Amino acid sequence: MQKIGRPRSLPKRSFLDLFAIRSKIGLEMPTVIAYGTNKQAYFDLFMASCDRHAISPVMLGWGKKWIGFGNKTTETRDYLAGLRDDEVVISVDPFDVVFLCGLDEIEEKFRRASAPFLCGALRLGPWLRRVYDREFNRGKVPIPHNPTGYDYLNSGTWISTAGYARWLIDRLEREFGMRPTDMDQEILTGIYGRDRFVVDLDWRCEIFHNLLFKNFITRSADLKDLEFSDGRVKNVATGTRPCILHASGNAKMERIAARLGFSAEDAAPTENNKNYVKKALFHIVKLVRMSPAPREIASVPAAESPSERARLV
Repeated sequence: MQKIGRPRSLPKRSFLDLFAIRSKIGLEMPTVIAYGTNKQAYFDLFMASCDRHAISPVMLGWGKKWIGFGNKTTETRDYLAGLRDDEVVISVDPFDVVFLCGLDEIEEKFRRASAPFLCGALRLGPWLRRVYDREFNRGKVPIPHNPTGYDYLNSGTWISTAGYARWLIDRLEREFGMRPTDMDQEILTGIYGRDRFVVDLDWRCEIFHNLLFKNFITRSADLKDLEFSDGRVKNVATGTRPCILHASGNAKMERIAARLGFSAEDAAPTENNKNYVKKALFHIVKLVRMSPAPREIASVPAAESPSERARLV
């Protein structure tokens, strides 16, 4: 396989020059992968945001029976086998995501981040941190603290290169025993806590901003960190302008869509309450059931040197 050097080894200016050259000669933009089995929740809003920014997402899983997050992850890996190792890929959920800009800005920010696999980050209060640890950090791996407070991994959105993502997902399955019904977020959280050179967070919210709701009844989004202007948002806690909004807690998005300039028709959800109840029951069962001891993620297997870890970035 072709070996691509780590982004940090190149000067910042070189990426800006690369985008200008690529646009002139018509090279491909990053690939957006969205996994879903049927139309639900805010799918129309997702597609409207893609249309606004000339994005053509690749839909995986459509019409199939939902098996689990592990299966979603490995099916995504299988699709990546047909892409160039150095092609940038963005994985999102198509039911609670809104694109706020084009793919060129997203790729530029990813290249500057110098991270081979970047996940969205959550900013959680004390109670939600306990809930998160019980569901996704059962191995009690120490969670790194970031200056912005966005410390917790959300695997519903991530960005990487096709080659590195395949390599990492292979490891989730081979070395950490990820099964089709397992939560990829649990394993990725363990890896992130041990070695953020392998998996890191977009803790400045340069690319992803994850929304949570204020309470379980109204599910109105918690927008305290956001300012809206001209179809974009600014995160006032980090000083950044995220490219992708993700309602990771199933927050309602109608008012958000209106403030971003989308029509009420685009923002009308499909079977949203049914979808919310199903997801809520899934997470509640996970939290209360007597589960086996978590797989040991004492360390990230070190079969390769740090330079080899990121060889496909």
